[in-house]
Amino acid sequence: MKTADSANGNAATIKDVARQAGVSIATVSRILNGSAGVSPALTERVQQAVDALGYQPNAVARALKVKESHSIGLIIPDIENPFFPALVRGVEDMARSHDYAVILCNSDGVGSEEERYIRLLHGKQVDGVIFTGGANSDSSMELLSSLPIPTVSLDRQSKRVHMSSVVVDNVYGAALAVRHLVELGGRRIAFIGGSPQLSVAAERFKGYGQVLAEYGLPLDEGLILHGDFTYDSGYQNAWLLLEKEREFDAVFAANDMIAIGVIECLAARGIRVPQDVRVAGYDDIRLAGWYKPALTTVRQPVYEMGQEAVRLLLHLLGSPTQDMVEKRFRPELIVRQSTGGDE
Repeated sequence: MKTADSANGNAATIKDVARQAGVSIATVSRILNGSAGVSPALTERVQQAVDALGYQPNAVARALKVKESHSIGLIIPDIENPFFPALVRGVEDMARSHDYAVILCNSDGVGSEEERYIRLLHGKQVDGVIFTGGANSDSSMELLSSLPIPTVSLDRQSKRVHMSSVVVDNVYGAALAVRHLVELGGRRIAFIGGSPQLSVAAERFKGYGQVLAEYGLPLDEGLILHGDFTYDSGYQNAWLLLEKEREFDAVFAANDMIAIGVIECLAARGIRVPQDVRVAGYDDIRLAGWYKPALTTVRQPVYEMGQEAVRLLLHLLGSPTQDMVEKRFRPELIVRQSTGGDE
């Protein structure tokens, strides 16, 4: 980030920012620390003053620091999704083993919340950030990349902003599930996914389409529905699919919570899984193996991904000039009762 000088020739201060924005020093401090209760318009005005002056919060403190804070910021979009607690546990266990504390931030996948947490973590002088964004996180990733904070993107990638990342080969994983359904005789396979703006959702849809093309099966737009990665979305989209009265013999759901919502909706309409319709999910959350019927799914090494994100971040902390690094895991198919398996 560039550093501008204030009118008196010295580095810009918080007082300069307050004067330029026409607000109090306390208001500037609240905004820079990510405090709630400040209007978006006021926040934008202060941010414009910060950018114009090149003000760097805690610049002196950073220069005088003789050791790291030994803290890592972790931003995730949905703590209620069972995928994320396993991811958080991997991050926390690996961080603890290296004497780092983790500051967990749940953004609800909202861009303004992501940016508020990024500024808050910057103000707290965390040594690095592990970031899992929501459906519209490009601006948040741009903000992160503009700050002098080593960052690892976990489970998500952006086409606009490139940074070191730990991801899964979602195209490959989705292809495993859909190929399994085709090999069992599926010819009218519905897709129910998350927001296509999310890289993971778009990649899983791509894997679905690739397998249909591989087997010469049509890509029927009437069998494709997008929503979000929740039980409710799965249930509601399965209901919509049935209301369309489009014939289908299998469903590939882009995560396990969607898949469970689909199965519950089918059961409510008297449709049996797997006897009438086979269903496969993605993630292999703990509930997938306990649910009845036990869910065929694509297992991601979630805990290991969290650990790897910390390893990569620590590597970046030790090598600030390191080029962008990508660690890509391969998932595996777990066959259970929802597609006719014995488990």
